[in-house]
Amino acid sequence: MGQAINSQRRFKRNFYRAQAITATVCMSLSVGITSIAFAQSGSDTKSSSAANESTTADGSSAKQSAGRSLTTGLKTPRSTDDGSNTKNSNSRSLTKGLSKKNSSGADSKNSNANKGSSTRNQPGGSNIDFSKVPKYQRLESTELNADLLNAALDSAEKIDAMIDKGLKENKVRPEKVTDDYEFVRRAYLDISGTIPTGRQAVAFVRSRKSRDEKRSALVDHLLNSQGYVSHSFNLWAEILRLTDNVPRTANLRPYNDWVKDAIANDMPYNDFVSQLLSAEGRIWENPPVGYALRDRDMNMAILDNSMRTFLGTRIGCAQCHDHPFDTWTQKQFYELAAFIHGTRTNHMAGAIEQAIAPYRSELEQLPETIETAELKNRLDRVIDQSIIGVIEDRDARLRLPKDYKYDNARPRQKVEPKVAFGSPPVIEPGVPLRATFADWVTSPENPRFAMTIANRLWKRVFGVGLIEPIDNHNDATEASNQELLDFLVAEFQRVGYRQREFLRILYNTKAYQRKAFLGDWNPNQPYYFQGPILRRMTAQQLWDSMLTLTLADPDLYERPRGEESLKVVALDPDKTYSMSDIKKKYEMYRRERSDKGQEAKLNKVHSHDGYLLVRASEMPQPQRPDHFLRQFGQGDRTLISGDSVEGHVPQILTMFNGPISHKLLYEGTVIYDEVAGASTASNKIEVIFLSILTRPPTRLDKRVAMAEMESAGAAGVGNLIWSLLNTREFMFIQ
Repeated sequence: MGQAINSQRRFKRNFYRAQAITATVCMSLSVGITSIAFAQSGSDTKSSSAANESTTADGSSAKQSAGRSLTTGLKTPRSTDDGSNTKNSNSRSLTKGLSKKNSSGADSKNSNANKGSSTRNQPGGSNIDFSKVPKYQRLESTELNADLLNAALDSAEKIDAMIDKGLKENKVRPEKVTDDYEFVRRAYLDISGTIPTGRQAVAFVRSRKSRDEKRSALVDHLLNSQGYVSHSFNLWAEILRLTDNVPRTANLRPYNDWVKDAIANDMPYNDFVSQLLSAEGRIWENPPVGYALRDRDMNMAILDNSMRTFLGTRIGCAQCHDHPFDTWTQKQFYELAAFIHGTRTNHMAGAIEQAIAPYRSELEQLPETIETAELKNRLDRVIDQSIIGVIEDRDARLRLPKDYKYDNARPRQKVEPKVAFGSPPVIEPGVPLRATFADWVTSPENPRFAMTIANRLWKRVFGVGLIEPIDNHNDATEASNQELLDFLVAEFQRVGYRQREFLRILYNTKAYQRKAFLGDWNPNQPYYFQGPILRRMTAQQLWDSMLTLTLADPDLYERPRGEESLKVVALDPDKTYSMSDIKKKYEMYRRERSDKGQEAKLNKVHSHDGYLLVRASEMPQPQRPDHFLRQFGQGDRTLISGDSVEGHVPQILTMFNGPISHKLLYEGTVIYDEVAGASTASNKIEVIFLSILTRPPTRLDKRVAMAEMESAGAAGVGNLIWSLLNTREFMFIQ
C-alpha cells in the first residue's frame, strides 16, 4: 500500500515543473554521452533507410520507406479495411535480419500436441485412460465481437453514471478529460504494454473521426493486437508465478505457452480457471497441469494460492490455527483441502518403469563409479520428463494434524470435503474431487469468483480496485462503490466471462479517459475514481517501450513452443527402451536446449551485443536477477504478484548509462532513422518528443533543446534523446 503513496508523492513533487524538465536535464548532459552514434555519424546529413511508419486513424501501423519528419510533410496514411499492418522493413544494423519471418520453424500456429499415455500401473485406483485423453490442440486467436460494441458503449455510459453519482455525493471533482496525445499514450501502454510510435500518435490525433469514435476504434484495435496478448501475459505471469523451470519438476514451458494462448483466444475465465484446477495428464499432453506442477506435491500451498488468486481470500493462516482476523477455522481449511488432497504428480511412474526395464538392467551391470552416477543423473532427466504429470488418487483421504487442539474434532480425524461459503457442491461417485472443487470455485453461485476477477480487471484499468486489497476479502469487506461492483460482476457474466470483452467496456468509459489523479491516494480511504491513479510503468512496459524506439516490429519474434524440447524425449509406456535408446533421447534433449537448438539459433538473430531484443513476454520466465527487467521490478515468481514499481538507485544508473539506453542511439534503430530522416533541427526535436513523450515540444522545450543541439553539435541530438528517456514524464503513465 505504501508503495503507491510514495510513488505518488515522489512524482507529484517533480512532474510538470513549468514544463521545463528538459532544461534542467539537457543543460547538464553535454558531456559523457557525446561519443555515441549521433556524434559519430552526424545526424543532420544522414538519410534514413529504416522503414518509417505511417499509421491508420485508429493507430494501426502501415510501413512506408520515407525519411520525413513525423509532423512535417506527412501524407495522409492509407488504412486497410481491417486495420491490419502491412510491413516493409529495411532498417539497418541493429534491426538487420529482424524483418524476416522465422525460417527455423520457431512455431506453427496449428501445432498439435503429442499422443496420450497408457494407464498401466496408475496409482490410487484411478481409472483414467490417458490414451483416450484428447490430443492437445493449440488454441486459435480470436478478436472482439463487432456486434457487441454498442452494448459495450451502453454499459460504459452506465458505469460513468454510477461514478459521477459517487463523485457528486462525496463532493469530489472529476479530473479533466485527456487530450488526444495523452489518451493515445495511455491506451497503448495500458492495453498493449508499450508506448505508441510517433507516427501512430500523430495519425490518431489527426484523424477526422469524432473524439469518441476514434478513441473507441483505437481501443478495439489495441485489444485485438498481439501487444494486448503480450501485455496481459506479463500481468498473469506475475499473478500465477509463471516460470520456465521449477526444481524437481518437468519443464513448465508448455503451461506458460498455454496461458498465452488462452489470452489470445479470450478463453472464458471460468473455463480457464476450471482447467487450471482440474487438469490431468503430462504437460505436453494437457498444458494446464502446469498449475499443479508449479507447486509440485505442495497441495496445501496450491489451495492457499488458489483461494487468494481466484476468490480473493487469504486462508493460509488457518492451515495451522483458526484465522486470527477472519472467520476461517483450521477445520474449514482442512475440509477445503480435502478436495485436492489426492493430487499426485508422478502418475506414470509404474508404466514408465516397466518400459525402461531393459535400461535399468543394463545400468545395474555398470561399475559403481562417479562416471556411472553422473550418467544416471543425466539420463534420469529424460525419464523424469515422462514420469511427471498430474492425476488424482481417489482413495486418498486427508486427516487433521496430530496436534489439532480445537474441540470440534479429534486429532488425526478423517476430514470430509466441504466448502465454507457459496452453494455446496454435489459430490458424485466417480467424479474427481479436484473437478468438483473447480466447479465450485467457478460457479455463478459462488459470490466471490466473478467479483474477484471483475475487481482485479478494474484495478488493471484504473490503478486501484473497488475493494482493496484485491486478494484479501472477508465477510466484512466493503466496496468503495457497491452498486458499481455489482454491476461489473453482472457485466462480466453477461459477456461470457471474457476478459477482453469486459475490458472493452472499461476502456470506453469517460472515467478512464480523464486525466490521471496526481494527488496522494490513501489506500485506507475510499477512492471515487475522479480519474485513473497515476502509475509508473511496470518493468515490462518500460522494456517494451524501449523496444518500440529500437525495432521496426517488436511483435515479430515469437518464442518457440516449449513442448518441442519435451516431445523429443517423451517415452511411450507401451514400448521398451535400452541404454542406447535413453542416451539418444538425452542427446536430442541436450542439443535442443544448447546453443545449437532451435530457440538458441533464433535468439542469435534477434540479439545485439549479447542482449536478446524481444518483448518481455517472449523472454525466459523470469529473467536472471541482473537483467533490466528484474532491476525495474519484474518478480522472481516466488510470490503472487511479486513484481514492484518501487524506484531505487540501480534503476537510475541503468537508465543513465545502461546498454539499452545506449543502443537506442545506434544507427538502424527506429528513433535514430526517424531523426536522421528529419530535414531540419526543429523537425528533429519534434520527432524526438513525439517518439519518446508522445507529445509535441512546448516552446520552452524547443528553445532549450535547440540551445543544447547548437552547443553540442551532432551529439546534442543524442543528449536530447537520452535526457527525455530519464524524465519522469517518460516513466509514468499519465
